[in-house]
Amino acid sequence: MTDLAELSRALGAADAEERRRAAAGLRHTAGPEAVAALVRALGDSDWRVRKEAVLSAVALAPSESVLLALVALLRPGDNVGARNSAVEALAGFGVRAISALAAALAELDADGKKLVVDVLAKCGRSEGLPLLKTLLRDPDVNVRGAAVEAVAAIGEACADEAIAVLDSCLDSTDTFVRLAALSGLNRLSALIPWERLEPLASDPILRPAMLAAAGQSGAAQAVPLLLGAFESAHGKTFGEVLDSMVRLAQSSPVARDALAQGLVGLSPRVREAILSLTADDEAPLETRRAALGAAALLGDAEAARAAVSALSDDSLAEQAEATLAELGGVAVEALVAGAEASMPEQRAACISLLGPLVALHPDATAAAKRALGDSAPEVVAAALDALGSAGDRGTLDEAVRLLSDGPRVRQSAHRALVALARRHPPQALAVVARAVAEPAVAEAAAIVIETLAPKLPDASQHVGFLRSALDSPAPTTRCAALSALAAISGAEAVEPVAFALGDEEVEVRLAAVRALGKLTDREGAPLGLERLIELARSGAELELAAQAARVLGELGDPRGVGVLGELCGREPLLAVVALEALSTFEGPERDGYLASALGHADPEVVKSAMRVLVTPGAPRVAERVAPCLEHAEWDVRRLAAELLGGLGGDFALGALRSRLAVETHELVRDELTRGIVDAELASGRRRTAPPPSLRGARG
Repeated sequence: MTDLAELSRALGAADAEERRRAAAGLRHTAGPEAVAALVRALGDSDWRVRKEAVLSAVALAPSESVLLALVALLRPGDNVGARNSAVEALAGFGVRAISALAAALAELDADGKKLVVDVLAKCGRSEGLPLLKTLLRDPDVNVRGAAVEAVAAIGEACADEAIAVLDSCLDSTDTFVRLAALSGLNRLSALIPWERLEPLASDPILRPAMLAAAGQSGAAQAVPLLLGAFESAHGKTFGEVLDSMVRLAQSSPVARDALAQGLVGLSPRVREAILSLTADDEAPLETRRAALGAAALLGDAEAARAAVSALSDDSLAEQAEATLAELGGVAVEALVAGAEASMPEQRAACISLLGPLVALHPDATAAAKRALGDSAPEVVAAALDALGSAGDRGTLDEAVRLLSDGPRVRQSAHRALVALARRHPPQALAVVARAVAEPAVAEAAAIVIETLAPKLPDASQHVGFLRSALDSPAPTTRCAALSALAAISGAEAVEPVAFALGDEEVEVRLAAVRALGKLTDREGAPLGLERLIELARSGAELELAAQAARVLGELGDPRGVGVLGELCGREPLLAVVALEALSTFEGPERDGYLASALGHADPEVVKSAMRVLVTPGAPRVAERVAPCLEHAEWDVRRLAAELLGGLGGDFALGALRSRLAVETHELVRDELTRGIVDAELASGRRRTAPPPSLRGARG
């Protein structure tokens, strides 16, 4: 339905769906009659028709005739639906609507001016701020108040300027304007100096917003005000004061100490109310979190018990853990009790929080040791982590035993074994001696050797044992033996590591490649470099070749550049890994390989090459990246635009502007626009950054 006469007829139909379809068809029309039909649809009695008409109006942007018609709808009239629809449509016109609104301002009544404010707020553009400043001086108090709220609404696009405007409104004689300004400043998380806030405390209308502002002021002078508000606060107000108090404590150590001291003097009712909120399922979640934050300020065993109870609630657990960590030794008794709770997650959290206290409190040590026998893997893992840095010989034996447990426990057992071996070297070396007769502890022995190798007078004496460990039926033992051989290093370790490259398990083969990269002679020269180059170049096993490429990048030996450059033209997976490895090198040879990779058939390889190529100080980068603006894949073009924008310079600007003139993909056009602005900023041609609506998230 695109014939204008037919559309006009359909807009008068009794059926709302027919009218809606007609409104949708208007986006394909033009001319004065089409604009008149659009205005008619914007004032339709059915909201669905009006909504469709708004979409059509926005689709016709930046039509000057449509824009003027929309502004005209803001003039005095009885059709409220039409005026509201005009607001929605004008917001869709964005920055183009602002000058038209400014020109029409003198013809509008107070209601019309409020609609202008609504448009500016919905646009969210910093360009609307000058017009809002004009409306702040309007004789109508409602217009002034709405303008203040709109300044806060667009504040994210121009925070510094918006905050300055709102701060000036605090001096208004109109309480409503001051309230709107203070609320707006809170919305923008503005740090208001105490000397600006203190005079507002006497006004009961401003008091709630003033208390919220005090919480983020960082001013220790706000402490008496907040503590005083507690005694008379109830319900929602109590929660708001609580939240403000916690934020103040987080913003300033001085204020935190003052609050902690002041809470001691508050009535038992306030104290009980704070702690009861932590367990109140009916209270808002943010209020319960604030109550847990306040519990840390209370600083006693009762507060610790409340926080331990909150660990069982996933939505509160993070804050509860932070509170218990802040309480420190005060929380030991509550944590020890919580380590016996029915829920394994709660037991594990309590044991983890006891970890830093194990070396200081016997009760914490005893609780962690008991947890080693828990039926839940997460609790056992937490106990191993807690005891790792403070455990005794008995804990070392437990770590050896639990190394053969499930994946979650074995990771913690490994960490604990490393920490305990450093803490108790003689007892750890006894594990190595046992391993000769007990193959079951061979993995633990290999971990000990790897850990202590730098401090052993003759680590090479263990090479024979590690060779035998490579015959273990357990892949994890073979991997541990390879890591230990790499730590020992030396020529005698090369042959057994190379032998493991033929292992039946891929995880062992990959461990052998990693070990090759760590082997050095007494002078520190790499011993596995040639074998790594051979593995990477052969590509017989893709995963092994990729691992070899990664290790070559970690080594940083210039002899690896050539083979990594060759891999940039191979399979996509291998090429991407090689490009990432090349990022550790510098020089024209590397840059030549990166430039060649820009012509790879796979778009992911091209994107990786661009990212590595764009480094500070690299020559002719913009000239090399610019051709990617013509790539067949839109996401490659978008990344090229982003990178060129960051580079800046005349060449990048010219390339971005040229591509914008012909680009059709919407996301790429957005990135090209952002890139041009970024390039201007990088070149010093633009003083201020664009608003967030222009600099949106890059996907």
